[in-house]
Amino acid sequence: MFNQYFGNYLLEKKLIKPEELKKVLAEQKSVKVKLGVLAMDSGYMNAMQVDSIHKLQAAKDQKFGELAIAEGHLTENQLTEILNMQKKSNVLLGQALIEKGFFTLEQYEAVLSQYKEDSQLTSDEIQALKNNDITQIAEIFLKTLSGQQARIPRAYFELFLRNILRFIDDEIRMEAAVAVNSYPFDYLVTQGTAGEYHFFSGFAGSETVMTQFAAIYAEEALDGMNDLAKDSLGEFLNCHNGLFLSQLAHKGIELDLLLTEVKEAGMINPVGTLYVIPCHLSFGKIDFIFADANPDFIEQDGQ
Repeated sequence: MFNQYFGNYLLEKKLIKPEELKKVLAEQKSVKVKLGVLAMDSGYMNAMQVDSIHKLQAAKDQKFGELAIAEGHLTENQLTEILNMQKKSNVLLGQALIEKGFFTLEQYEAVLSQYKEDSQLTSDEIQALKNNDITQIAEIFLKTLSGQQARIPRAYFELFLRNILRFIDDEIRMEAAVAVNSYPFDYLVTQGTAGEYHFFSGFAGSETVMTQFAAIYAEEALDGMNDLAKDSLGEFLNCHNGLFLSQLAHKGIELDLLLTEVKEAGMINPVGTLYVIPCHLSFGKIDFIFADANPDFIEQDGQ
């Protein structure tokens, strides 16, 4: 996920064009991540040190890690860590940008350092993005939810994120949760619950984005928000909520699901607190919505 966040930062700073970023992201999965970039990305080495090891490799028949340890730039434990990262990781966006000539090592180091400062993410949070640690990532974007009452929304969003990655799109970038007084929507798929704990959940987006979401889940092409598209959206949410209620049942919380609904062109007016988490997918944005009570709805015609 780090690539999505860092890539968006580069776009916002106009350091790369959208078509250039799209091309780099499309090609990156076929390239193995290099230890030098991982060492820089982890903060263990700087660009000058990596460059010096590359020059030594031209003269000595030794691996990058061996030379980095010999020169005092890495410890054995640090090398083991980045080797393990290399086994699990696709190429970092930074490496792809360097190889394509968009940045030098020094320029990448400077931009990465500025991103870490501007993002206001801690080192542990940035590492969670790099490791695709879903539990920690969910925590990052739910900081506005506090206290014991937030435990169910946190668990719910973590599962929602996992299901998006599993069934819909592995290129996702979230924004922090915000509490809103009202929420206008084009298309909204939602499902309430009944039982000892009440909550309301759903997700919303434009017709184009919601149709594409439905098409991916249905595994077939769809032409607009027709009945099949609506059924697909409802099936995704019902499947997700069924999994979540199963988790709650193991904790002694018994709930029943209400029917899924796909609503068009309206406004949500919350009864309690309504949280919205924007989620940017590769084909557009959806908003994840969660409330601690069923809200009121106002249709576009005011009914």
